[in-house]
Amino acid sequence: MKTIKIYFQNWNKDSNEGYVWVCFYIRREKVNFSTKVKCLEKDFDKKHFRIKTSDKLFSDKNIIIDNILARVNSVFVKYRLRNKTLTRETFLRAYNRPDDYPTFFEFVKDWQKKYSIMNEGETMKVHNSVIKKLKDYSPELHFDDITTDWLDEYYAYLRKDLKNCENTAYKNMSTIRKYVKAAFKAGYMDEYPFEHWSIKRTKANYTFLTEDELSTMVNIYKGGTLPEKHHRTIEFFLFMCFSSLHIGDAKNLKLEQFTNDSFTYYRKKNRNSKPEPIVVPISEALRNLLNNIVGFRKKGSIFSHLPADQTMNRYLKEVSKKVEINKDISHKTGRHTFATYFLRKTKDLTALKEILGHSDLRETLIYAHVLDESKQEGITCFNSFSI
Repeated sequence: MKTIKIYFQNWNKDSNEGYVWVCFYIRREKVNFSTKVKCLEKDFDKKHFRIKTSDKLFSDKNIIIDNILARVNSVFVKYRLRNKTLTRETFLRAYNRPDDYPTFFEFVKDWQKKYSIMNEGETMKVHNSVIKKLKDYSPELHFDDITTDWLDEYYAYLRKDLKNCENTAYKNMSTIRKYVKAAFKAGYMDEYPFEHWSIKRTKANYTFLTEDELSTMVNIYKGGTLPEKHHRTIEFFLFMCFSSLHIGDAKNLKLEQFTNDSFTYYRKKNRNSKPEPIVVPISEALRNLLNNIVGFRKKGSIFSHLPADQTMNRYLKEVSKKVEINKDISHKTGRHTFATYFLRKTKDLTALKEILGHSDLRETLIYAHVLDESKQEGITCFNSFSI
């Protein structure tokens, strides 16, 4: 038990009224603060360090003093049990931080209630899945438990015990980082453990069509021999290949968003958090495809009465199998195809970032392998020199 001195100090030499103070030392550094308990000097018991019964509110005031002492000792016990060095600075941070959440998960739940409006439903589903996995691993996880070493241990658990691939494990850690950062900023944590824990950008694992495969899809669409359900599916898929859109954004698109040279939209994913307009230039291929879809209409939705996403993905796989494209493609493949083909032809990563509506260039860098290929191709220009 730490030796703690409790004493009375009046704020004015001419007054008999003052406050009860607490004083102790940590590594020879003095910690001294007021309990905010006010009383008359004659009502303070210097022997037992409590308010005398002569004060009408002595019981309540003594409870406050007891609670403060308990909180001081609690900080010392927590640091001792965790074998962590306590200094004056770290004590004050730990003592003054809020303690209204018994575990990290109560904080997460409350934070989600306040800020879920900023995230799409699908994003929150992913977050909830990550947090459930974390809760299964450590049901009573407290803020103080989350250290850099703990992050190492949990990442190892994801990889070894749950057999998560590197990319999935890092995505889990990235989601956890959002909540840890929020807890640190709110004052629930002494240190930010992710400051020295890096989340690596892993090589993307996505599917795209080559130029020949895309031409094959275009030709079977133009041939007009597909059943109606397959024809509409390929039409929608090609629209994403030439427009760069996600499936949800493509479904919401209206003719009023188009001009002769471009169309403007807001990414569904960012509409609550960062609603920035995205302008996408229109290629001749996209213009012709759009005319096929809408005919003479001048307004309204581009697409209507489409099958469910899973159904269209199944139809897409049936068509790809028919034309011998041996890839596990889905409608996401359309956006990846646009990005890969655009970057291969232009080498312009910044322009691609703007078209895709990425808020961070690191998102766009998943396609950087295309630039690596270009470097290899470009270096062959020196082969003409004979040495």
